[in-house]
Amino acid sequence: MLTKKMFLVRNGVSFGDFKVDSTFVKDSYTIMAWTNYMKNFEFTAPFLQNIEIIGVAEQSESKNKGGITVLVYPEGQQIVANTFNNVGFKIFNQTLPPIKTNEIELITGKGERIQSNIQTNQLGQGRFGFFANSTETYFLKLQHPNGLRTTKELEVKLHHGVGISIDNTAKDVVVLNSKRSKSILNNEKFSMAIYNHVNGNYVYRYELDGDSRPISVNRNQIPGGINTAVILDETMKPISQRIFFNRQNLKERVGSVDVSYCLNKAQDSLQIDMILPQGHQMANLSLSVLPAESNAYFPDNSIASSFLIQPYLHKRIEGRYFFDDNKRSRDYQMDTRLLMEGTEMFDQYIRAGNAKNSTYKHEEDIAFNGKILDADLENEKQVSLFSQALGTVNFFELSTNKNFEGSLPLFEGDSIMISVLNHKGKLRKPKAELYFYDNNADTFDYTKWLSKADRFKSGVSQLRVNESFDLTDGIISLDEVVVSERAKETTKFQITPEIEMRLIDKATVNRYPSLINYIRKLGFQTRLNRKIGGIGVYVPDPPYLAPVPVLIEGLPVDSGQLMSMPLSMVKSMVYNRYVAPHQGPFISLSLRSDYDGLYGRNRFTSITVPKGFSRAQAYFAPNYPDYDSLLYQKYGAIWWESQFEINSDVPYSITVPLNEQREVKIIIEGMSSNGFLYYTEQICSPFETNHSSNQQE
Repeated sequence: MLTKKMFLVRNGVSFGDFKVDSTFVKDSYTIMAWTNYMKNFEFTAPFLQNIEIIGVAEQSESKNKGGITVLVYPEGQQIVANTFNNVGFKIFNQTLPPIKTNEIELITGKGERIQSNIQTNQLGQGRFGFFANSTETYFLKLQHPNGLRTTKELEVKLHHGVGISIDNTAKDVVVLNSKRSKSILNNEKFSMAIYNHVNGNYVYRYELDGDSRPISVNRNQIPGGINTAVILDETMKPISQRIFFNRQNLKERVGSVDVSYCLNKAQDSLQIDMILPQGHQMANLSLSVLPAESNAYFPDNSIASSFLIQPYLHKRIEGRYFFDDNKRSRDYQMDTRLLMEGTEMFDQYIRAGNAKNSTYKHEEDIAFNGKILDADLENEKQVSLFSQALGTVNFFELSTNKNFEGSLPLFEGDSIMISVLNHKGKLRKPKAELYFYDNNADTFDYTKWLSKADRFKSGVSQLRVNESFDLTDGIISLDEVVVSERAKETTKFQITPEIEMRLIDKATVNRYPSLINYIRKLGFQTRLNRKIGGIGVYVPDPPYLAPVPVLIEGLPVDSGQLMSMPLSMVKSMVYNRYVAPHQGPFISLSLRSDYDGLYGRNRFTSITVPKGFSRAQAYFAPNYPDYDSLLYQKYGAIWWESQFEINSDVPYSITVPLNEQREVKIIIEGMSSNGFLYYTEQICSPFETNHSSNQQE
């Protein structure tokens, strides 16, 4: 682990970033995301995203010397002898992309052709069906990318027992069928059921006998999303199982965002308008704008696959491939992928026909406990707490030993305000202690967890470059990137020759605990005014001092409040130190929150939050030297909007620079508060005839 941050998640959406600086010396890294609650279940795989650092490591000149690997996954985990079987398989080369072909044959050990023209998709995955004769051996005959042919034996021992088979290709029904070898007696009792992981129970269950025929179940009677069909023996132990995805509610679970666009008047920027379909709720979305031919966006999972499929699988699913469009062929290919899934996940969910109940409490925000040392328990029963960042008031009960505990969404470096209430609801400033749980005391075995998660191969996210060019040409070195980023991430802005603006960042807050300390550093003078009970701010105006008005959100500040105001309360400050004929000196403050305007600070005790959620950082676009370069076309980013809210009433608009691009690709992902997922990918061609007349005036 190189670095670790804790981000706040709202409505299933979180955002933030890590700085890539000169300490990143290798060419490949993995971002791993999880919640503490997930660690209660070792079979729940974390989110893993492989990233490549371009132009850092030396490019390997070694050629592939390995052969082709064929992995075979029988439906229901075994090929049952003397009956018809479906088999999924994957073909790949360890050092090359997966192999896509339609020239694969299934043959017997005697050379007899059973099936030809077996296909694999761009993920190297395929499927075939055959009657498994227990006296035969079977081989897959395939062609190398170099033209040579090879033969791989199906090294799977035939099973003499019972297995399950699913036909998930029909539009309105799912067909369940049992496959059994002749050695199974008709008096042995089995049942076949559909188990839903979300509901945690059996949806349907059927008794089987030796003459059982296929069973058709209407899709509307099966919950949408992931389900498991299973064969059970008379003790309710699962013998054979098969995961399948029911498309019934897919159109109600994944939606698209309506997108329109136009050029600005100067034709150097693109306005993108986004709105949800009529009747949809508000959603949190993220937007990426890339050159149309970009290969930069190839995640190993999408928001759709992460939420609808991945939590129920033992092996990782290959990205957003199955949700790119609504073609029936993709449904079939996803069904093939799920046919290849093993049994480990289901065995964790079920014991003797009953769902496994969780005894763990879900994690909630940042936990703390504290004590009011001077509490009068006869009159004071509650503690009022809120953070300056969010401004939401929360109440917690005082126990008989003057203790209290709870949890809040707290940010690192934030301040939490504590006050006690008497029986009449009056607040007072207490002597308080507050302790936060140590989030760094993490003894979890991540190595064991990752081994169970069956991490994806790095080849899935390898850079895909069609043209031949040297990646090191025109690339800014990492040290230069760090210097450039620091230069752009300034906290000082000169608005006019006299007026400046300062952004108050974490480093400034750590250096200057109060606002008075900070404005003195900027050249202002302060004087204690005993008559008004506060602090006055001044600047030199020889031979006298000129008073400086201080405003918060446009309103004058009370001098008493100014004296005790922490700098961490201020988000930004605009000021003028000079006495000019037209514009006198002033200080205008913008607060992070108006949290203490309700009661006044003299009734609260302020305690700094040492460890909390990391604040989302600003995104700084890289300083590309040439927008026409192949590097920019293939891996450049035009714009990234990390989080915004849209609805179905008013379009959300954003204007992005085109950077000399004639076409751009936009990718939108996110979800609503009720778990509805959104995914939209679209090419924008603003210079085509049908858009050129739609320019902004």
